[in-house]
Amino acid sequence: MLDEVAEAPRRAPGRERMPAPERTRLLCEAAEQVFLRDGYAEANLDEVARLAGMSKRTLYQHFPSKAALFEACIAAALAPPPPEQEEAEALEPALVAMLRGAGTHLLNARQIAIFRLVIAEGTRTPELAEAFHRAVVNKGASALQRRLEQEMRRGRLRLRDAEAGAKMLFGMALGAAQIKLLLGLRGAPDLGELESLSRQAVALFLHGASAA
Repeated sequence: MLDEVAEAPRRAPGRERMPAPERTRLLCEAAEQVFLRDGYAEANLDEVARLAGMSKRTLYQHFPSKAALFEACIAAALAPPPPEQEEAEALEPALVAMLRGAGTHLLNARQIAIFRLVIAEGTRTPELAEAFHRAVVNKGASALQRRLEQEMRRGRLRLRDAEAGAKMLFGMALGAAQIKLLLGLRGAPDLGELESLSRQAVALFLHGASAA
Protein backbone atom coordinates (compact mmCIF):
# COMPACT_ATOMS: atom_id res chain seq x y z
CA MET A 1 0.00 0.00 0.00
CA LEU A 2 2.85 2.34 0.84
CA ASP A 3 4.40 1.75 -2.60
CA GLU A 4 1.08 2.50 -4.25
CA VAL A 5 0.70 5.77 -2.38
CA ALA A 6 4.32 6.71 -3.11
CA GLU A 7 3.40 6.86 -6.79
CA ALA A 8 0.78 9.54 -6.14
CA PRO A 9 1.21 12.72 -8.21
CA ARG A 10 2.49 15.86 -6.59
CA ARG A 11 -0.97 17.40 -7.00
CA ALA A 12 -4.03 15.22 -7.53
CA PRO A 13 -6.64 17.06 -9.64
CA GLY A 14 -9.56 18.24 -7.55
CA ARG A 15 -8.11 17.43 -4.14
CA GLU A 16 -7.53 21.09 -3.29
CA ARG A 17 -11.28 21.63 -3.81
CA MET A 18 -12.40 18.70 -1.67
CA PRO A 19 -14.43 19.36 1.50
CA ALA A 20 -12.12 20.18 4.40
CA PRO A 21 -12.86 16.96 6.36
CA GLU A 22 -11.89 14.85 3.35
CA ARG A 23 -8.66 16.77 2.84
CA THR A 24 -7.88 16.36 6.53
CA ARG A 25 -8.44 12.61 6.31
CA LEU A 26 -6.13 12.25 3.29
CA LEU A 27 -3.43 14.37 4.91
CA CYS A 28 -3.59 12.30 8.11
CA GLU A 29 -3.36 9.05 6.17
CA ALA A 30 -0.32 10.29 4.26
CA ALA A 31 1.29 11.71 7.40
CA GLU A 32 0.83 8.47 9.32
CA GLN A 33 2.71 6.57 6.60
CA VAL A 34 5.55 9.10 6.61
CA PHE A 35 5.81 9.18 10.42
CA LEU A 36 5.90 5.38 10.68
CA ARG A 37 8.34 5.01 7.80
CA ASP A 38 10.78 7.82 8.58
CA GLY A 39 10.20 8.56 12.26
CA TYR A 40 8.83 11.79 13.69
CA ALA A 41 12.05 13.82 13.68
CA GLU A 42 12.91 12.93 10.07
CA ALA A 43 9.38 13.18 8.71
CA ASN A 44 9.20 15.75 5.90
CA LEU A 45 5.99 17.72 5.44
CA ASP A 46 6.74 18.22 1.75
CA GLU A 47 6.59 14.44 1.43
CA VAL A 48 3.31 14.32 3.34
CA ALA A 49 1.76 16.88 0.99
CA ARG A 50 3.06 14.99 -2.05
CA LEU A 51 1.65 11.66 -0.88
CA ALA A 52 -1.69 13.31 -0.14
CA GLY A 53 -1.69 14.86 -3.63
CA MET A 54 -1.93 18.40 -2.25
CA SER A 55 0.24 21.47 -1.89
CA LYS A 56 2.25 22.21 1.22
CA ARG A 57 0.26 25.43 1.51
CA THR A 58 -2.95 23.40 1.80
CA LEU A 59 -1.32 21.21 4.44
CA TYR A 60 -0.43 24.24 6.54
CA GLN A 61 -3.95 25.60 6.17
CA HIS A 62 -5.12 22.50 8.06
CA PHE A 63 -2.14 21.92 10.35
CA PRO A 64 0.15 24.78 11.43
CA SER A 65 2.98 22.50 12.57
CA LYS A 66 4.31 18.96 12.44
CA ALA A 67 3.20 18.47 16.04
CA ALA A 68 -0.36 19.50 15.17
CA LEU A 69 -0.40 17.07 12.25
CA PHE A 70 0.94 14.26 14.42
CA GLU A 71 -1.65 15.00 17.11
CA ALA A 72 -4.43 14.77 14.52
CA CYS A 73 -3.05 11.44 13.30
CA ILE A 74 -2.96 10.09 16.85
CA ALA A 75 -6.50 11.30 17.56
CA ALA A 76 -7.75 9.56 14.41
CA ALA A 77 -5.89 6.35 15.26
CA LEU A 78 -7.18 6.31 18.84
CA ALA A 79 -10.78 7.10 17.90
CA PRO A 80 -12.73 4.25 19.47
CA PRO A 81 -14.84 1.89 17.37
CA PRO A 82 -18.63 1.89 17.83
CA PRO A 83 -19.34 0.52 21.31
CA GLU A 84 -20.53 -3.05 21.68
CA GLN A 85 -23.49 -3.42 24.04
CA GLU A 86 -22.57 -0.23 25.91
CA GLU A 87 -26.22 0.29 26.83
CA ALA A 88 -26.99 -3.40 27.47
CA GLU A 89 -28.71 -4.02 30.79
CA ALA A 90 -26.58 -7.00 31.81
CA LEU A 91 -23.31 -5.58 33.11
CA GLU A 92 -20.97 -8.55 32.71
CA PRO A 93 -21.53 -9.23 28.98
CA ALA A 94 -21.42 -5.49 28.30
CA LEU A 95 -18.01 -5.11 29.94
CA VAL A 96 -16.68 -8.19 28.17
CA ALA A 97 -17.83 -6.83 24.81
CA MET A 98 -16.23 -3.44 25.49
CA LEU A 99 -12.90 -5.01 26.45
CA ARG A 100 -12.98 -7.28 23.43
CA GLY A 101 -13.66 -4.30 21.18
CA ALA A 102 -10.91 -2.24 22.81
CA GLY A 103 -8.45 -5.10 22.40
CA THR A 104 -9.30 -5.56 18.74
CA HIS A 105 -8.82 -1.83 18.17
CA LEU A 106 -5.77 -1.04 20.30
CA LEU A 107 -3.73 -4.22 19.93
CA ASN A 108 -3.56 -4.28 16.14
CA ALA A 109 -0.40 -3.62 14.13
CA ARG A 110 -1.26 0.01 13.32
CA GLN A 111 -1.80 1.07 16.92
CA ILE A 112 1.25 -0.77 18.20
CA ALA A 113 3.44 0.85 15.53
CA ILE A 114 2.27 4.31 16.61
CA PHE A 115 2.85 3.56 20.30
CA ARG A 116 6.35 2.30 19.51
CA LEU A 117 7.08 5.50 17.60
CA VAL A 118 6.05 7.63 20.56
CA ILE A 119 8.12 5.54 22.99
CA ALA A 120 11.19 5.55 20.72
CA GLU A 121 11.22 9.27 19.95
CA GLY A 122 9.22 10.88 22.75
CA THR A 123 12.17 11.47 25.07
CA ARG A 124 14.17 13.15 22.30
CA THR A 125 11.25 15.13 20.93
CA PRO A 126 9.09 16.55 23.75
CA GLU A 127 6.56 18.02 21.31
CA LEU A 128 5.75 14.49 20.08
CA ALA A 129 5.11 13.21 23.61
CA GLU A 130 3.02 16.30 24.40
CA ALA A 131 0.94 15.86 21.24
CA PHE A 132 0.34 12.22 22.10
CA HIS A 133 -0.71 13.12 25.65
CA ARG A 134 -3.15 15.79 24.43
CA ALA A 135 -4.68 13.39 21.92
CA VAL A 136 -5.20 10.78 24.63
CA VAL A 137 -6.63 13.28 27.13
CA ASN A 138 -8.95 14.84 24.55
CA LYS A 139 -10.29 11.41 23.65
CA GLY A 140 -12.58 11.73 26.64
CA ALA A 141 -14.08 9.06 28.85
CA SER A 142 -13.95 5.52 27.53
CA ALA A 143 -17.01 3.31 27.10
CA LEU A 144 -15.79 1.32 30.09
CA GLN A 145 -15.60 4.41 32.26
CA ARG A 146 -19.04 5.62 31.22
CA ARG A 147 -20.62 2.26 31.98
CA LEU A 148 -18.91 2.03 35.37
CA GLU A 149 -20.12 5.55 36.22
CA GLN A 150 -23.64 4.49 35.28
CA GLU A 151 -23.46 1.44 37.54
CA MET A 152 -22.07 3.55 40.39
CA ARG A 153 -25.01 5.96 40.09
CA ARG A 154 -27.38 3.00 40.25
CA GLY A 155 -25.67 1.76 43.40
CA ARG A 156 -24.53 -1.48 41.79
CA LEU A 157 -20.79 -0.89 42.09
CA ARG A 158 -18.86 0.50 45.04
CA LEU A 159 -15.93 2.04 43.21
CA ARG A 160 -14.39 5.33 44.31
CA ASP A 161 -13.28 6.40 40.84
CA ALA A 162 -14.76 5.15 37.57
CA GLU A 163 -11.77 6.32 35.52
CA ALA A 164 -9.30 4.46 37.74
CA GLY A 165 -11.58 1.42 37.71
CA ALA A 166 -11.73 1.40 33.90
CA LYS A 167 -7.93 1.61 33.68
CA MET A 168 -7.55 -1.23 36.18
CA LEU A 169 -10.02 -3.40 34.28
CA PHE A 170 -8.31 -2.73 30.95
CA GLY A 171 -4.93 -3.46 32.51
CA MET A 172 -6.13 -6.71 34.04
CA ALA A 173 -7.51 -7.94 30.75
CA LEU A 174 -5.10 -6.60 28.14
CA GLY A 175 -2.14 -4.91 29.82
CA ALA A 176 0.23 -7.88 29.67
CA ALA A 177 -0.56 -8.59 26.02
CA GLN A 178 -0.06 -4.92 25.13
CA ILE A 179 3.38 -4.78 26.77
CA LYS A 180 4.53 -7.96 25.03
CA LEU A 181 3.28 -6.59 21.71
CA LEU A 182 5.20 -3.35 22.22
CA LEU A 183 8.34 -5.37 22.95
CA GLY A 184 7.82 -7.59 19.92
CA LEU A 185 7.49 -10.69 22.07
CA ARG A 186 4.17 -11.84 20.65
CA GLY A 187 1.62 -11.24 17.94
CA ALA A 188 -1.79 -9.63 18.31
CA PRO A 189 -4.31 -11.80 20.21
CA ASP A 190 -7.11 -13.30 18.15
CA LEU A 191 -10.79 -12.91 19.01
CA GLY A 192 -10.83 -16.13 20.98
CA GLU A 193 -7.97 -15.02 23.23
CA LEU A 194 -9.46 -11.55 23.63
CA GLU A 195 -12.77 -13.09 24.66
CA SER A 196 -11.09 -15.34 27.22
CA LEU A 197 -8.91 -12.57 28.68
CA SER A 198 -11.89 -10.21 28.88
CA ARG A 199 -14.17 -12.73 30.58
CA GLN A 200 -11.56 -13.64 33.20
CA ALA A 201 -10.80 -9.99 34.00
CA VAL A 202 -14.47 -8.96 34.22
CA ALA A 203 -15.32 -11.91 36.49
CA LEU A 204 -12.46 -11.02 38.85
CA PHE A 205 -13.29 -7.30 38.75
CA LEU A 206 -16.99 -7.76 39.49
CA HIS A 207 -16.35 -10.26 42.27
CA GLY A 208 -14.42 -7.56 44.13
CA ALA A 209 -16.46 -4.52 43.12
CA SER A 210 -20.07 -5.72 43.26
CA ALA A 211 -22.25 -3.81 45.69
CA ALA A 212 -24.52 -6.83 46.13
